[in-house]
Amino acid sequence: MKKLLTVAAIAGAASLSYGQGYVETANNAATKLSAGGAAATAAGNFLFELLVAPSTTTTIGASLAGWTDTVDYLTISTSGRVVPGNNTSDQLGSEIPGYGPNATADFAVVGWSASLGTYADALSWWNDGGALTGNAGPDPGLALGAGIVYFGISTVADSVILSPSGGPYNSIWGPASDSLIQGMNLTAVDLLAPGPEPSTFALCGLGAATLLFFRRRT
Repeated sequence: MKKLLTVAAIAGAASLSYGQGYVETANNAATKLSAGGAAATAAGNFLFELLVAPSTTTTIGASLAGWTDTVDYLTISTSGRVVPGNNTSDQLGSEIPGYGPNATADFAVVGWSASLGTYADALSWWNDGGALTGNAGPDPGLALGAGIVYFGISTVADSVILSPSGGPYNSIWGPASDSLIQGMNLTAVDLLAPGPEPSTFALCGLGAATLLFFRRRT
């Protein structure tokens, strides 16, 4: 009988260890999401995606190297507030693939104008130089500017402990003193801003070559 109880206890522990871990992604008034300084609103204008990395990854760069997409889009209300996660029965926690309860991980958020497409589309645009390549059209849903799109990467929520389904869940948002994300602001990019014409680059190159030629002659 004791052997059977021991086996059952081990099996139960193993089951718990392989369960999924969760965090809270809903923010508050002090950690709002914004675009160009104004509160990010619903109406399909902006999309946000949650990224995860091992707790040893304490920073996030423009390349997003070392960070994994959780496939968790964060839904935004009309005041820059994230609607609570919807993949737990209480609709408060967000499931983090690959991390179990009591695991520790780092989190960051990427946001962009919905007109750029899905997260993969926005990331492709970002990695391809964004507005410098002119590979995305203007955002028709924004009143701030006909040719404006937004993109942003948050700071890092460091060493957040994941909870089992049912919570309570630890939040990725909070004060800097707790090493959490203190809200984020998406940066505006004007896709219609004129850039240097190819002929301008050619003239600059010709001028530089001419100067170099005369310096060598003298």
